[in-house]
Amino acid sequence: PIFCVLSHLRWCVGALLGSPRSAMLAFVSPHLPVAAAPLVPAGTAAGSARPAQQPGSGSQLSPAMIATALAAAGAGLRQRRRSLPASLCGHALRQQHHQARLLATARRSFDVLDAPQVEGEQATGSVRPRVRFAPSPTGVLHVGGARTALFNWLFAKSQGGEMILRVEDTDMARSTADSEAAILEGLKWCGITWDEGPDCGGPVGPYRQSERMDAGIYKEQLEKLIARNKVYKCFLTSEDLDAMRAEAEKNEQAFVVDSPWARATAAEVQEMLGKGTPFVYRFRVPQDQEMVVNDLVLGEVEWNSDDLGGDFVIVRNTGVPMYNFGVVVDDAQMGITHVFRAQEHLMNTPRQILIYEALDLPIPEFGHMPLILAPDRSKLSKRHGAVSVSDYQKQGYLASGMVNYLSQLGWNDGTNKEIYTVEELLESFKMERMSKVAAIFDKDKFKWVNGHHVRLLDDDKATEMIGAELVKAGIVKEASGPFVRRASTLLRERVGTLAEAASELRSIMGYKFDDMLASPESKEWVDSGAIKETAACILKAKADGALDAIGSDPDVFKKLAKFIGEERGGVKKKALLAPLRLCLTACDHGPDMAIFFEMLALADDNVFLEVL
Repeated sequence: PIFCVLSHLRWCVGALLGSPRSAMLAFVSPHLPVAAAPLVPAGTAAGSARPAQQPGSGSQLSPAMIATALAAAGAGLRQRRRSLPASLCGHALRQQHHQARLLATARRSFDVLDAPQVEGEQATGSVRPRVRFAPSPTGVLHVGGARTALFNWLFAKSQGGEMILRVEDTDMARSTADSEAAILEGLKWCGITWDEGPDCGGPVGPYRQSERMDAGIYKEQLEKLIARNKVYKCFLTSEDLDAMRAEAEKNEQAFVVDSPWARATAAEVQEMLGKGTPFVYRFRVPQDQEMVVNDLVLGEVEWNSDDLGGDFVIVRNTGVPMYNFGVVVDDAQMGITHVFRAQEHLMNTPRQILIYEALDLPIPEFGHMPLILAPDRSKLSKRHGAVSVSDYQKQGYLASGMVNYLSQLGWNDGTNKEIYTVEELLESFKMERMSKVAAIFDKDKFKWVNGHHVRLLDDDKATEMIGAELVKAGIVKEASGPFVRRASTLLRERVGTLAEAASELRSIMGYKFDDMLASPESKEWVDSGAIKETAACILKAKADGALDAIGSDPDVFKKLAKFIGEERGGVKKKALLAPLRLCLTACDHGPDMAIFFEMLALADDNVFLEVL
């Protein structure tokens, strides 16, 4: 405990003195060679940070010297952890783990600060965040995956960082090129871009796990773990594991893998290899090790290694890396600084931390985002709206509406605002505003949000997109012309999705007068005689030429309503307007009648006659 406190104070003093480098130097100072002694002026208090060496003032602190000191600090920390007495309190164990995290940060600081600056980095040596989205190409891009990609993208781009796309295609039986293409296309439709990936390359490729496996990347890291005795060959069969699990259940105990091959002699292992017996590589889980993560969404999360179920497989008997091993190697080698993923991955985190530490790799920051549930708080399924992004695209949802709604599933900016453009999201996004509780997927709310984005379309875009729907529905021949433009701007205000445009237009253009007379909505006006009186007034106005200006004079209906009101003895408001709309449109609701009849007046040979 005393070491924990003193080392932590040494780190904090360095940080207070003003730079990550000074903090890092403070942490490794006890392990620097004597030749670096001039770096510590006489009288400097123990635990204080060592100021940077000035040119010509003595030995220079070389990168090699710092690297050696970092390695010594790590080795010392691991030795102290192993020598801790069983009676040491949990608080001290957490302090030991915190020191491991500080060491990883020190390494990362050293790597960043001594690397060449890239465009966009600050002169202080701070590095831009690097995040990744790593889908498996075994299906299509669903809303959950799209939200994960979106939050990673918003975090990176709002801070001038980088987004990496990595394809985790080690499931050879289910992974397909078509699925990968569909996922990439779905991301592009949403406007989610990446700086490095399988389609555009980058400095830390390959970006497909299958290609990384062929390049020997995982094998190299596995050999390091073997050399450090962190893994072992395990020849347990599925039947052996089933028997162990049944025995644990019989004794009402939690199932923990305790493989005899963790203690096997070299001769015993060689004998099995000589028989050609299949084996996997299992990671040796240390006993009673506390792990603490300051999750950027959930806050502090703690685990004990004894609760992980024993030694776990990191390489299958086919030589294919398991998820936890592959993702650690990939994230570390690709320089990922922040890992944001759904809370269902939370239990993978302690196993990954153990692998990071075993390989002496820097541990990224973690943030586990809330799950997306159905309105009844059950697991989201297709009946609740868990369809692919491409399905929503086909249903007439806009990419901007999709992005806006997905951004609200677990995040808000602290205001009551609900409608955002992408630019506004980038300006407002802060990971600190992420919710810890599950988000509810509401199809009606999604459509409401999308409807707002339809109404945000300018006239040209509305004509293009809604016109295409009218062509598809056989209402018009081409998505252009004055009728299509007027219809599109009218429908823009009335639909939640583009796919609703055609049915909405048919509805307001239909004139089923007999059905209207028999409907409950018109019963009051039929029984009172208002419909008959209004119809007679309309016919009289038509005969007098009062309706000839429809489509050219926007005030024609105001004049008609005034005329009918006078003819019917001064009736006003609903008693006047409801029968008038029923007579002219056979419907008790709809768009402004001046705009509607202006649209009809623009009908030309681009409109199919049967529609009219």
